[in-house]
Amino acid sequence: MGVIQVVAIKQLDRNGLQGNREFLVEVLMLSLLHHPHLVNLIGYCADGDQRLLVYEYMPLGSLEDHLHDPSPDKPRLDWNTRMKIAAGAAKGLEHLHDKTNPPVIYRDLKCSNILLGEGYHPKLSDFGLAKLGPVGDKTHVSTRVMGTYGYCAPEYAMTGQLTLKSDVYSYGVVLLEIITGRRAIDNTRAAGEQNLVAWIHQISAS
Repeated sequence: MGVIQVVAIKQLDRNGLQGNREFLVEVLMLSLLHHPHLVNLIGYCADGDQRLLVYEYMPLGSLEDHLHDPSPDKPRLDWNTRMKIAAGAAKGLEHLHDKTNPPVIYRDLKCSNILLGEGYHPKLSDFGLAKLGPVGDKTHVSTRVMGTYGYCAPEYAMTGQLTLKSDVYSYGVVLLEIITGRRAIDNTRAAGEQNLVAWIHQISAS
């Protein structure tokens, strides 16, 4: 009798070249990258216009679920758990930047892409926007496809020049969310408080 394994299945957008490119990038990246703080790719399906990715199942959902959309039966994250998640995400990012050759720029670090396993063990997921970083004497790589608004480093958004520091900026935004419990972008708040980074800068300067 075989062992039953619970998995998570992600169906990618069938339309357009971008969805197909992200599927190929994610399969390639997760086939090559293995780390305790990166989600495991179990398999994939490319049949006709179907694009499916099969991941290990992360039973506690995403960090975003716990910070911003907690269900009544979910306990609030205590401080130690928040710091454990922040440290684990940093270790996953460090592996991409420092332990792979060439380095990998994640490019889409955000709370919804930090998945939580048993004991709130965090793993980075969704590598469709990942890009190989600069090598040799190059300082950046260029791209016209941006990451998520609110997490995207301003110099990257303005120039399209992507560096490892772009991920570090995104990590800083995630850290602010973990500390404050606020969303990176929250249009329900007053005008001066909708952008978390701008609001923090404003109150620290006053």
